[in-house]
Amino acid sequence: MTYEAIIIGGGPAAISAALYMGRYKKKTAVITDSFGGLAGIAGEVENYPGFAKIDGFELIDRAVKQIRDLSDIDIKEGHKVDGIAKVNNLFEVTTENGEYDSKGIIICAGMQPRRLGIQGEDNLIGKGLSYCATCDGPLSKNKNVVVIGGGRSATESAIDLAKIAKKITIINIGKNLSGEQITLDKLKKSDNVFIVNNANTKDFILEKGFIEGVKYENRKDGKIKKIPAQMVFVEIGQIPNSKPFEELVKTNKQKEIIINHQTNETSQAGIYASGDITNVAFKQIIIAAGEGAKAAMSLNRYLESR
Repeated sequence: MTYEAIIIGGGPAAISAALYMGRYKKKTAVITDSFGGLAGIAGEVENYPGFAKIDGFELIDRAVKQIRDLSDIDIKEGHKVDGIAKVNNLFEVTTENGEYDSKGIIICAGMQPRRLGIQGEDNLIGKGLSYCATCDGPLSKNKNVVVIGGGRSATESAIDLAKIAKKITIINIGKNLSGEQITLDKLKKSDNVFIVNNANTKDFILEKGFIEGVKYENRKDGKIKKIPAQMVFVEIGQIPNSKPFEELVKTNKQKEIIINHQTNETSQAGIYASGDITNVAFKQIIIAAGEGAKAAMSLNRYLESR
């Protein structure tokens, strides 16, 4: 069948867009490999209006229940999108499960964790290496842990891990940590969290194929040092999942989809984008939700004008 709209993604932006399209009574398909995105693994969320504190997964779960109850929303969960093509006056979305046509598109495909670029890195996932402290944090109980990164995701992960791990060492390539001051203040009060600034992670120390430590270079004197660790969490940012869409919409040097910030329209008429995958200045759950709503409102106006 031909949908009036297809929303690609399963995070806050996609869910918000679906909520609005459902209220507009536009037959819409939500295509996603899974719901949640980075918000679903965010741990405790303390900056979302209406909740003093809520788990990211619970926040997403509540939102998904809202759109499941909308009669005009058709959810295609477990479907990975391979690309979009323009065929006559429609857009054809190709997935590993089949093809779907629509009059308009909202891309909310989010981001994925950035890798360190160390040889053999991917083979160590599940062997002491993780990109999600919320998901794999329980595995660090009573262990020595290294968190690699110096931004918001690294500092928040360290706070969560400090509750269960024996010792946490943050390896930060910069001169100082960054992030919300309230989080940095919590770190200072944690007696099992240690910070190594001006440090460049060079390699993993292995024992029978499992991580037993990390090698890093002191950027001031060039000396290589070692830190014992049975778990390593890489928190150095994310990369936009924009590759399947690059032939149809313009992206910037960071591979973020470029949008009109008033309407969320991309370089291709009829295709809108919202959330972390775009060149929006700040990547936050509340901002993604607002951007999703804005994209849906713009797409609805576009469909009504045709």
